[in-house]
Amino acid sequence: MPLNYSKWDNLELSDDSDIEEHPNVDKKSMIRWKQRDIHEKREARKLQIAKYKSELALNSVLRPRIEAIIKGVSEKGLDHFRSVQRRLKENPSDEKPNTGSPNQPTYDMMISQLLSDVYRESSFIVDGAQISKDGVVLDKEGKTINGTSEHKIPEWAEEMSTNIPEQKKKGLEIALEQRLNWHIQELDKRDKVVKDELEKEEKEQAKKITSEGIHDGWSKSMVNKPKPSPLDDKPKLPKSTQKEKTETIEVLNPKSAEVSSLEWSSKPAAEEENDEDEEDFGPLTPSARAFANIPIGAFEKSFAFIQKDSSVLTESTHDSLLAEAFDAERRGDKDLAKRCVHQSLLINYCRQLGRDGVGLFFQKMISHNPKSIEMFLQDFNQTYSRIAQRTAEMIAEEAAAGEREQIQLVAEDPSMEIGFNLPEGPPPDDLRLEGEGTEEMDIEQVKLFLQRKWDIFQNFPESLRNALKTEKLDEVNKVLGKMKVAEAEEVVELLQEGGMLSFSEKGVRDMTQGQ
Repeated sequence: MPLNYSKWDNLELSDDSDIEEHPNVDKKSMIRWKQRDIHEKREARKLQIAKYKSELALNSVLRPRIEAIIKGVSEKGLDHFRSVQRRLKENPSDEKPNTGSPNQPTYDMMISQLLSDVYRESSFIVDGAQISKDGVVLDKEGKTINGTSEHKIPEWAEEMSTNIPEQKKKGLEIALEQRLNWHIQELDKRDKVVKDELEKEEKEQAKKITSEGIHDGWSKSMVNKPKPSPLDDKPKLPKSTQKEKTETIEVLNPKSAEVSSLEWSSKPAAEEENDEDEEDFGPLTPSARAFANIPIGAFEKSFAFIQKDSSVLTESTHDSLLAEAFDAERRGDKDLAKRCVHQSLLINYCRQLGRDGVGLFFQKMISHNPKSIEMFLQDFNQTYSRIAQRTAEMIAEEAAAGEREQIQLVAEDPSMEIGFNLPEGPPPDDLRLEGEGTEEMDIEQVKLFLQRKWDIFQNFPESLRNALKTEKLDEVNKVLGKMKVAEAEEVVELLQEGGMLSFSEKGVRDMTQGQ
């Protein structure tokens, strides 16, 4: 195949090969002149391109501001126009184009000058001035109206005037809106011209290959190694096997020995079996979750997804999908559970068939091969049925376990009997303490305890209060058995806090024995 050197036709040279000599100019001077001419034209073109881009950027800033003023004038009239002029004079913004020039006017200065010119032109239009085909405002003599003393603004339309006749005010608002729209049209025309010129200059600039366009295509050679296929994963070793330490004994003469090395496990077999940890299934990765959202039976989409992202063909993704199917079934989201089972089976089939069998498998599924579809659906239905059945059993077991778990008051010592010491009411104001040891007790603390005891009793449910009033342990246990475990535990703690539980020995002790 012949080499193509056509791209070097655009290389701009200035050596002897492309210099046409003049009989009256020496060769060296001609070469220097040619070089200078090339660089000057190239620099002038760069400046012109930068100027065009700067003008387009400036117009893109001015256009929306002028359009906002037009909208305000059409809705609010002359008052809005003057309020904008007043704001630009009293509170101008310092924002301006980034040209680097110290005398660069700001955007507000440009808008303010435009509004002044538009106002002057509109006042003359109201007084009968004509507009040429090019949109220029002309006086009665056909001269262009400008800001010189020759075209002084009418007295009624002076910017500080507040007594503008109503008839002229209406015409002035219409003229203002028309002139602003004309300037927008001129901006659009100018943008079109500038874009055409910019495209022409950039095209001319790209014709020649210069040093400015030279860049490194690559700085080193590197070969991208193919990513390992998930189907080449080796089976995971049990954690106990990974932790196993081995000791190898090498003999001096391996040929004469029947066994060249002996290996002993640092743990007995029974201990290794007990050390096995349950495998932890992590949550679905974003890629696996997107794979699980593919509809059931959409084998084309599944195959396209696997071709784009083969990371889902891992054993961990297969296990996570089955775990997600269990969780979805428990939540009642049967559609998601079925999709997870469906996609996990696809992964399982692909892993069993290997890298070369994935395409053939999906080819049969996409073409709806009867035997392949029947076998896959049978496997899918059996797997989902097992998950649904096991989930229902787990829910029933948890519900039954919740029903059986109760809190009951039972004495640890069979010889002890549980009684109840219930308050009869809140403590009286004239509470008196009598009996041995009451002299050192603080009566205010006793009142607080009795009041707390009464408040606890009153806050109990009515069924519990009635059971406590019977002072029968069986009745109280019946009420506690109907409560949730956490609620019953809280009730027992409150009974102990209020001192409502008492413990005593059953029967009567014979104190005469042994005397």
